[in-house]
Amino acid sequence: MVYYGSLQDEWSIASDWDLTAGVRYDHYSDFGFTINPRIALVWDARHDMTVKLLYGRAFRAPSFAELFVINNPIVLGNPDLDPETIHTIELAIDYRPSFTIRTGINLFAYEIHDLIRFVPDPSGTSATAQNVGNQEGYGFELEAEWKVTQALSLSGNYAFQNSKDTDTDSNAGDASKNQIYLIGKWRFSPDWSLSSELLWVADRKRVPSDPRLEIDDYTLVDLSLRRDRIVDGLSAALIVKNIFDKEAYEPSPNVADVPQGSLIPGDFPLSGRYIGGELRYHF
Repeated sequence: MVYYGSLQDEWSIASDWDLTAGVRYDHYSDFGFTINPRIALVWDARHDMTVKLLYGRAFRAPSFAELFVINNPIVLGNPDLDPETIHTIELAIDYRPSFTIRTGINLFAYEIHDLIRFVPDPSGTSATAQNVGNQEGYGFELEAEWKVTQALSLSGNYAFQNSKDTDTDSNAGDASKNQIYLIGKWRFSPDWSLSSELLWVADRKRVPSDPRLEIDDYTLVDLSLRRDRIVDGLSAALIVKNIFDKEAYEPSPNVADVPQGSLIPGDFPLSGRYIGGELRYHF
């Protein structure tokens, strides 16, 4: 059983300054309760610029399997687990130099405590869920939107992050340090539009105990052509994912963190080229 309650209020503390604060209480019948505050200070620095300073605490509750699984010969649950918790502080600046351009920068830092990991048992044939991980990191994100014309818009963002396992003072592994996402939308007639997306993911390190080679970077490009108002309420689209059929992978768990006999030699493959159609009807 789960129940929760939250409380939030807002104050205008000075001209162009607002403060929002809140707190949430969650109670889980299987592990207990957690209390998480949030606070945001907002400054309207200029008519075209807003600055925000934010702090928040959040949690991830242990899953049912992490708590209670007992019949799996490889991984076992632990009913004494605590939730994972994260503390985040963020500085966000939104700047709009014109009616057609919006830019933003976000700087952030975080700490995660009590990460849940499956720790190998002395027998070497199974692993039990434990709160054994702590992590910290920092980074930033740059974003921009440009409405070039009434028919054409461009947007994108670049994100950088650096994460460290504080128990081992080493790279936390698996997460990308650099990522770029771009999207363009062109309505070349009243009922036809073309859009394209590009995703670049790079610099994903393995954790030090993982003997595998570093995972490759990848770039994926998607394309979609849409026709609106075929008849009233009906639209259709042709969608091509990974148009250049690039090989791409997401990292699988560290081989040192799973019991002997259940090692995952490779990584999780992403889909190759995919061509599909879509029909939408609104009524």
